[in-house]
Amino acid sequence: MRTVTIDIEGLTPYSSSKYFEPDVQKGETKDAHEKRRWREKAHIDDNGNVYIPGVAFKLALDETAQLLNEKIPGKGNQTWTGQFATGVVAASDVDLGLKADDMKAIQIFAHANGKRGPGTRIMRWFPYITTWSGQLEMRIFNDTLPEHVFERFFEQAGLLAGIGRGRPITKSPAGNGRFRPVKFTWSE
Repeated sequence: MRTVTIDIEGLTPYSSSKYFEPDVQKGETKDAHEKRRWREKAHIDDNGNVYIPGVAFKLALDETAQLLNEKIPGKGNQTWTGQFATGVVAASDVDLGLKADDMKAIQIFAHANGKRGPGTRIMRWFPYITTWSGQLEMRIFNDTLPEHVFERFFEQAGLLAGIGRGRPITKSPAGNGRFRPVKFTWSE
């Protein structure tokens, strides 16, 4: 098993959309409900710090491996997809160094059911962090996954898949959540 610590820098804004149970108050409009509770769509720890779940980066890696569909040299038609899916886990979340009370919101005209296409649209509020960075720790359990391959795929994950609401892999025109690795530090 190897551990890699990755210093990450956001290239585009990050916006989260964590689910929460609505609790519309008597007489409260849906818009007023959104304005009151938008911060709850962010991931916030017990100390009020905003973070990005490490699993978001793991999913971006998996999506990128599947998207690139790159074959492993000398292994016939076998691709790297399975190596990433079964051999890599996120071992930490990414603390953004931001308090929940200091977050800003973005208001967008979104589909009421969250799916594109015809239908009712409503105003929605989401956390919106324009500049972000942090550190992520991942564990590689598969010894056949070379470090240089992991690093290349992680870099591509930041550009092609992204993380959060409106990330590129969802074909959203927003292009949120793109990132780049600044530094990889490997240890056994």
